[in-house]
Amino acid sequence: MRSLRFLCFIFILTLIFQPGLAQNINPKLDSKTWLDGESRIINNYRVTKVFGSSAYDRRAYNFVPLTSVAYKELHQLKKEAEETAEKESWKPEKLQQKLAELDSVARGGAIEVYISRYNEENANFKWFFVIIRGEDDKGKLWEHELGYQAPQMPYERGWWNYKLVYLPLEVKLPFYVYLNDKHSRNLSDFKFRIEKNTETQH
Repeated sequence: MRSLRFLCFIFILTLIFQPGLAQNINPKLDSKTWLDGESRIINNYRVTKVFGSSAYDRRAYNFVPLTSVAYKELHQLKKEAEETAEKESWKPEKLQQKLAELDSVARGGAIEVYISRYNEENANFKWFFVIIRGEDDKGKLWEHELGYQAPQMPYERGWWNYKLVYLPLEVKLPFYVYLNDKHSRNLSDFKFRIEKNTETQH
């Protein structure tokens, strides 16, 4: 009986310290905390964190939970689907169905959302919603509740969650992504700017 309990304990530890088993997360989303005003090139787009609420001491900034977003254009989503189809030997009908689905639900591409929180309940996506605003940052183009999604088991910075949010409407770069937490009393919690990557490619 003791040996069975020990094996279960080892299995749980394995899950905790190997989060990649659940989902493959872009390392630029979960590698380190974003500072306000910081930009990162993700999926070949420039993503700038305009601001983000944090109740933590900035001297410990590299150890606090994360909130990150990124953007994928429709053609990138389709390319990923084609690569998956080849890797997993999909039937042609399945691939065509997936591509048609993307044309329908992801006309504007998709927003990647990654969060980590010390409290399991706070990392559930049921508390979060996304607002998209255009370049003038006036009026919302689209709003979406992320809905219930239980977080993955904790590692390093706590319980974590990841979601790909399809944009059903076309968007023009640059645009703003607001990620808001219903627990907060703030009018807006996190704001990111998505724009073209103007850095010279080598």
